[in-house]
Amino acid sequence: APLLPWKQAGNLDFYGGDLPGIVQRLDYLADLGVTALYLTPIFLSYSNHRYDIADFLQIDPHLGGNDGLAALRRALADRGMRLVLDITLNHCGSRNNWFTAAQANLESPTADYFTFYNHDPNQYEAWLGVRTLPKLNYRSQALREALYRGPEAVLRQWLRPPYQIDGWRLDVANMQGRQGAVQLGNKIGREIRRAVKSEAPDSYLFGEHFYDGTPHLQGDELDASMNYAGFALPLWRWLSGRELGYERNLHNGAAISFLAAEDMAAQWQRFRAAIPWQVARQQFNLLDSHDTVRLLDKVGGDKALVRLAALLLLTYPGVPCIYYGDEIGLPGGDDPDNRRTMPWADQDRAGHDLIWDDDLRRYFQRGIGWRRTAPALLRGGYQDLYARGPLIAFQRHSQEQRLIVIGHRGPEAAADSVIPVWQGGISDGARLLDWIGGQTYTVRAGALHLTTLAPGTALLLEEQHP
Repeated sequence: APLLPWKQAGNLDFYGGDLPGIVQRLDYLADLGVTALYLTPIFLSYSNHRYDIADFLQIDPHLGGNDGLAALRRALADRGMRLVLDITLNHCGSRNNWFTAAQANLESPTADYFTFYNHDPNQYEAWLGVRTLPKLNYRSQALREALYRGPEAVLRQWLRPPYQIDGWRLDVANMQGRQGAVQLGNKIGREIRRAVKSEAPDSYLFGEHFYDGTPHLQGDELDASMNYAGFALPLWRWLSGRELGYERNLHNGAAISFLAAEDMAAQWQRFRAAIPWQVARQQFNLLDSHDTVRLLDKVGGDKALVRLAALLLLTYPGVPCIYYGDEIGLPGGDDPDNRRTMPWADQDRAGHDLIWDDDLRRYFQRGIGWRRTAPALLRGGYQDLYARGPLIAFQRHSQEQRLIVIGHRGPEAAADSVIPVWQGGISDGARLLDWIGGQTYTVRAGALHLTTLAPGTALLLEEQHP
C-alpha cells in the first residue's frame, strides 16, 4: 500500500525497520568506529515514536520481540559494542496494561500509579495534556517498586541476561516526579541511580534535558544529560545563527543571529564548571537528534560546516553521539522529517537517487578513530586558547600528547589569524602537524600565525616531539 503523508498518518506509519535489521548492519557500524548504540524506545506501543509504552516488559513484536533484543545483545557483544535503551518514566501510553487496569477499576493495585480526578477514570493527569500519555504518579510507593526499586523492577530486569543492556536514557528526565506542588524529581533521580547502579555498577544513566540539567549532575543522580544547553545549542547558534525551534517560528519572524565564539566558549565553560570534571567527561554530547532539525539542514546544506561541527563534537570533553545518517549527509527538517529512514539502497521506491556522501563518511570515520585512540581525547584536560567572532581554538592535553583544535565558521575567509598557544605550554619553535590536511605549522612569538582560513576550516594539530 502507498505510504500516507505524515499529516494524514500521524505517528502510525511504520516502515519495517527492526532489531534483526540492525544486526544485519552492525558490520557497517563497526567499520565506522561505533562502540555503542542508543535506541529510542523499542517497547510494545501503538505509535512509531513508541514513547506511548503499552508494556514495559515486552519488546514490540514488530521490532523482533524479546528474542530479537537478546539476539542483538549477542551480536553486539561479539563486536565489543554496547547497548543503551530509551524509556520514559514520566508517562506511559493510554493502552498500557497498568493504565487500562486502573481505568477499569479505580481500586485496582495500579490505580495509584496515576492521578485521577473526581473519582472519574476519564479524568486524569496527562503529559502536557496529551491524553494518550497519562502521567505517572511518584507519590505511589508501589509505582517506584514496579519501575526501579523492587527486585523484579522494570529497570533492573533489562540490565540482566539475556538482554544485559549497558545503560538507560530517561525521556523528559526534567519532568519525571514533578506534578504541580509535588516536586520529587531529585529524590526520584537519586533512588533510580541507587537501583540501577546496584544492579549494574558500570551502566550509563543519562537523561533528556534541553535546559540546565546541572542540578541532576552532581554525582548522585544522572551520569550525564543530553548536553543540548552545554554544547549543542550554543554550537548551532555559532555555526548557523539559528536557535532551537527556529524553523517552527519562521512564520513569527524568526531571525538568524550568530553567536560569537567568545559567547559560545563562555556558555560551554559555565556548564563544565557547574559539575564535577569526571561528570563533565561523561556528558552526552550531540549535534542533532530525533527531536531536532538535522545538522545539515541547520547549516543550510554546507558540508564544510558539518565537518567542522563533527570535529568539535569528537574533540570536546564528553561522550560524542552521532545521529544515524549524519555521517553520509542525510538531510532532515523539522520533526518528523528529521526521522527519515536510512538510505541503504541506491534509489528509493520511486527511482530517485538517494544521498550517500562517501567522503563525508570517511571524514567521520577518521574523526571517530582519533577519538577512540588519542590519549589527549580519551583522558586529557581541556583549555580554551582563543575565541572571537567566527574563530575558536582550544587545547586537549594529556601526559603523552597535546592537541589543538581550531575552527573557523566564516562566512568570510579569515586572513592573518593569530592564535596564542603559549598559555597552553607550547614553546616557540614547536612544530604542529595537522591530522586533517597534513600541513605543519611552527609556533612563533607564542602563537600560531595562520593565513587565509576558508569558511568551515577545521584543524586538529598535534605537537610534534623531536
